[in-house]
Amino acid sequence: MALQIAQNNRDGQQLVGLGGQQQGHHGLQMVVEVYVLFVNTTNRTLDLYWLCDRDRENMYLTLKPFEEVRVNTFSTHSWFFRDYYTGERMHVRSRRIFQPIRVRVPKNPQHPEQLCDVRSQVLIHFPMRSLRENCLWLVARWLIRTSNAPRRVIHGYHIPATLKQQLLLLLTTMESYSRVAGTRRRR
Repeated sequence: MALQIAQNNRDGQQLVGLGGQQQGHHGLQMVVEVYVLFVNTTNRTLDLYWLCDRDRENMYLTLKPFEEVRVNTFSTHSWFFRDYYTGERMHVRSRRIFQPIRVRVPKNPQHPEQLCDVRSQVLIHFPMRSLRENCLWLVARWLIRTSNAPRRVIHGYHIPATLKQQLLLLLTTMESYSRVAGTRRRR
């Protein structure tokens, strides 16, 4: 990947949140602007969220499969990514939460002390799952799309009770996310 010199978001891009100083667990913490390029490497439509504090999720935007978006954020913001339809968490570097880190490189090799910010590429990917988890998600997604009564269908399956419980839990998770995300998207 070629490094991109970062520009402030004054060209129509949106800056997320506010900068400055913030009180952290270990005293005063300097907040710096961080430049990222989020890339959806999945075949899923994703909702991007940022957290400016531990209790408040802020939906930023929806990213279609294989799309990318430039974002200027802050070092204190955590990011996470969910499947648009199911709410399943996607990963960055095999982690559920992405914490932005400022990247700076020398502007000129003759003057290595003169640094400039660069935009780092952040690849959003599908989480590693076991075959069992993968099958459960596929069955739950299929039931949501094809059945008016997916719970009744699950109860009729001749499978172990633990698998039924896991499928029912996934259905509840998907339905709950659909309601919450739908409200956030309408704002």
